[in-house]
Amino acid sequence: MRFNSRFLNRSSVLRRPTRMLAGVLALSLVSTAALAISTPQFAMARAIGSTPSTFYPDLIADVAQMVAPGVVNIDVEKTARSAAPNFSGLPFNDEILQRFFGFDPNGGSPFTPFGGQGGTPQRVITGNGSGMVISKDGYVLTNNHVVSSADKITVTLNDGRQFTAKLVGRDSYSDVAVLKIDAPNLTPVTFGNSDTLRPGEWVVAVGSPLGFDHTVTQGIVSALSRKIPDLNSNLSFIQTDAAINPGNSGGPLVNLKGEVIGINTAISGRGQNIGFAIPINTVKEISNTLISGKPIVRPWIGISMVELNPDLAKHVGLPPATQGVVVAQVMQDSPAYKAGLMQGDVIQKVDGKAVAKAEAVQEAVRARPLQSTISLGILRNGHPVDVNLISQQLPDSDEGITPLKPRVRPNMPGPK
Repeated sequence: MRFNSRFLNRSSVLRRPTRMLAGVLALSLVSTAALAISTPQFAMARAIGSTPSTFYPDLIADVAQMVAPGVVNIDVEKTARSAAPNFSGLPFNDEILQRFFGFDPNGGSPFTPFGGQGGTPQRVITGNGSGMVISKDGYVLTNNHVVSSADKITVTLNDGRQFTAKLVGRDSYSDVAVLKIDAPNLTPVTFGNSDTLRPGEWVVAVGSPLGFDHTVTQGIVSALSRKIPDLNSNLSFIQTDAAINPGNSGGPLVNLKGEVIGINTAISGRGQNIGFAIPINTVKEISNTLISGKPIVRPWIGISMVELNPDLAKHVGLPPATQGVVVAQVMQDSPAYKAGLMQGDVIQKVDGKAVAKAEAVQEAVRARPLQSTISLGILRNGHPVDVNLISQQLPDSDEGITPLKPRVRPNMPGPK
């Protein structure tokens, strides 16, 4: 999966010694009388005799207390091999190189500083992230990018107990991973319904930013269904202004009922208070499939697309009002390649249904069973053509997808 440097909350951030810690505390005072909340929209976290009609002062604290037992800190370690240093041309004799630098000038295995035979120089890279307990018997949900390359995963519970975790399964497409720890009778989080979210709803983020475990921040849902191609073009994200930092990845975003409605995943490096979470409804089925050990079925035809607009329509010799989706790339040996689809073809119909957006094509393909025959109605050089192809399983990672040097339409420029 390709990540852009503008999105800084990738939890593979290395830990470095901290020379100085500067903190700025911003206190926002809210008048409880001014923030009346209707009972049908929110269930108060505190167990009290009657439901209050106001946003009472301890509500966020109560929500955080409800969620805390199910939130975990995740520490990861990866052993990386380091290349032996090149001392050629330096004024050191062989004995000095071997004794003080652990380096064999004759090209053999490196030596330890005290004369013992060593192996290839290694260093341990560490990082941290967050996660949440999703079952009493020890299943833990987090982001795939938190644990994907780890050699060792350690989960720390809210009560301080630590467990070495086993990676049950991960899905790079959705950035979801499931771990398992040997710790019975845990307190799992409660999932909510992310489909019912509205912009402006209050949310709480809990996690381990920069290693500070069980940090609680609050904010609102800023927007829904955000598409972030530089982060993950496969998903629609919840945007929030709740403070999220490196290390929050994999932790819960919860509503005021204490229900998890998203997995905190990334922040934008170009601004402040712009964070993104994966909707929990996207995650539920994926996590269950990973736990069951079954493959995640994703029909795929092997193209990248761009929506047709008047300027692009004119460029490819079509009337400005033409509707459809332009094939931008065809992947090597994909179903689209085998069926003869070309860069510059304009997809107007999928199985007889008109499409005008790339998402509509994706949804139509994914709605069909794997190995289904899919009929595409396309325009090629201004002429209607029908193309039939058979969908196949999406490759496990981008490493299995190679863009084709395209068979280009005569009036469609190829990639530079």
